[in-house]
Amino acid sequence: IKDFKFCLQVGMTAAEKISHSQRQVDKIRAVVNATPLLQNHACDVQVSIEKTTVALRGELPNHDAKTALLLAVRQAGVLEQISDYVRISK
Repeated sequence: IKDFKFCLQVGMTAAEKISHSQRQVDKIRAVVNATPLLQNHACDVQVSIEKTTVALRGELPNHDAKTALLLAVRQAGVLEQISDYVRISK
């Protein structure tokens, strides 16, 4: 994981906040790595948690890969807002 920031959630200790955010990022990474269209590009995408938003940054080769990335994040159980900063390399 190239970029990791923890979100602040009411009622959680600092360690719990970091642990929860890390588990969420790890789950997203696992789904991305298991997605055939993204397997060769997983290292080109950074996933971070910023407050209550999942932020995606990096570069992918085409719109199909970008769509697959967004679907993978949702499949990982992310129901919060996604900030998509991923560029298409063309």
